[in-house]
Amino acid sequence: MAGADLPRLGEILLVHLNSYDGKVKQHGMLNREYLRAVLENRNVGLGPLPPAPEYGDRQPEVTRAVMEAFDWLVSEGMLSHAPQAGDWFAITRKGEELLRRFGRYEHWEKLGLEQVKSDLEHTGGLRVVGGGPEVAQMAWAWVRMKQGEAMLPAGKRSGGNAMPLIAGSRIDELRNLPSIRFDFRKLVRLCEELNSSYEEGNFYATAMLTRGVLDHVPPVFGMSSFAEVANNYGGGGRSFRETMLHLENAARKVGDMHLHMPIRKSETLPTAQQVCFASQIDVLLAEIVRIIQ
Repeated sequence: MAGADLPRLGEILLVHLNSYDGKVKQHGMLNREYLRAVLENRNVGLGPLPPAPEYGDRQPEVTRAVMEAFDWLVSEGMLSHAPQAGDWFAITRKGEELLRRFGRYEHWEKLGLEQVKSDLEHTGGLRVVGGGPEVAQMAWAWVRMKQGEAMLPAGKRSGGNAMPLIAGSRIDELRNLPSIRFDFRKLVRLCEELNSSYEEGNFYATAMLTRGVLDHVPPVFGMSSFAEVANNYGGGGRSFRETMLHLENAARKVGDMHLHMPIRKSETLPTAQQVCFASQIDVLLAEIVRIIQ
């Protein structure tokens, strides 16, 4: 779990916490300190404890990742602090929407890929998929995701070591943005291909597609180049600017290096760590969603 990217880990955590009644979740509210206590195997009156922390020597690393994911849920507006209630948090409407989406995914998993696809093709999803056109669109995205997984080596499918570079929820947000001033279909496609390239271990393509995303989005910010976005855009605050400068100075340089370097006597191939700018890309896409929605 500690190795998952933050948005993906946050989504998984919210689903887990929502089912944790009587412990971290009580009376429909989530307690941050109770979560930490459970992870650290501390007795805070929540019942019997296991004999040892679940992850052994790696428990501090896991605890840190989970607590960062909890804070991400708060920053993304999926959890909101309950006034006058200490460490208690409520699941927001945005968080409830994520839970509904995961509930649908679970239902479709039980039905199976072929049954969901057949229902979409023949009834528009009315018989077993459920919901209206928006849910049908979500189901088609799920079908494409499952079909893509079927083409991957077993170790790289969902549940293996590889995680999407860009969270599915973020791509869904981009897909649902109004296209009054900009058509986001290319950006969505770039993100989808970025995910599939990264998950399949195509790291040259990952570096080049990351560079493509940076070149594609500046007009959304009223700029003509990503260097202008990184240096001049003030709407996201200091932290956003520093994150964009990292993308400009690191991700772009990695992409340029692999795109333009001619053949040499010896080479070293890129690794996943070299081309992974997941958190910075998510910050960029989140700001695009905030501006447009």
